[in-house]
Amino acid sequence: MTTLFIEADELLMMFSSIEMAEEHLEAIDVRNGARAFGQAGELFAIETQGERVIIRAIEQPAEPDRLYELLRRSLQQVGEVVPLDADLPTLVAATQAFWTKRQRLVSAKLRLGCVAVVILLAVSAALIWA
Repeated sequence: MTTLFIEADELLMMFSSIEMAEEHLEAIDVRNGARAFGQAGELFAIETQGERVIIRAIEQPAEPDRLYELLRRSLQQVGEVVPLDADLPTLVAATQAFWTKRQRLVSAKLRLGCVAVVILLAVSAALIWA
């Protein structure tokens, strides 16, 4: 599986696979000039067919320096401490850790929100039938 880092309207999005990125990216993001990088800075073409997003590897020189700057800037924007001597693999690992933590927090908030809705519905039903 290839981790993809997408530079789009939002500063950075990360997906654990090409398939996941194609499923979750919106065509409007692509039309606005999104760029995709693999973990070593390799480049991927992002195209649309109607509202469908298609991502494929392209035969161009990798841009590890550009990915390095994107990851460094993105981590700093979210308040993560980035050592000055961090290399690209370190930034990739730090970004993956941040996104994994972020996804867990979002999932936990969604579960909590669902529980709150169920409780509110139960209380409302009890008050209506009382």
